[in-house]
Amino acid sequence: MRLRYALMLAGLLFSSSAAAHHSAAATYDASRTVTVTGIVSEFLWRNPHCFLYLDVDAGPYKGRRYVVEMSSLGVLSSAGWTKRTVKAGDTVNVTVMPSRSGTAAGLCRTCDMRINGTVTKAYLVQ
Repeated sequence: MRLRYALMLAGLLFSSSAAAHHSAAATYDASRTVTVTGIVSEFLWRNPHCFLYLDVDAGPYKGRRYVVEMSSLGVLSSAGWTKRTVKAGDTVNVTVMPSRSGTAAGLCRTCDMRINGTVTKAYLVQ
């Protein structure tokens, strides 16, 4: 009887965490990319995903804050990133998969990024 309850509890815990993770394919358009340039307003270094917020002053997102969803801090750390790789005030040029809904957001999955003129890579492992 205890085993049955333990298994039910484990099933509930694991199913809720799996359901909480969103689908990148449903949110972002992998068939195209957009390049966005802006000034970093914030870089959130956290799990489950890091986020880069850019204030854009040109192009279709002019005057808006563009949100770049990135990988976890563990994956970025393995690629040599730290919480100080990008900081407020940096100029960033990034190519991402755009949001399907047309909002000012994109996914960085092996994206090309230029931080203050220096080329770097960021990776998202699914």
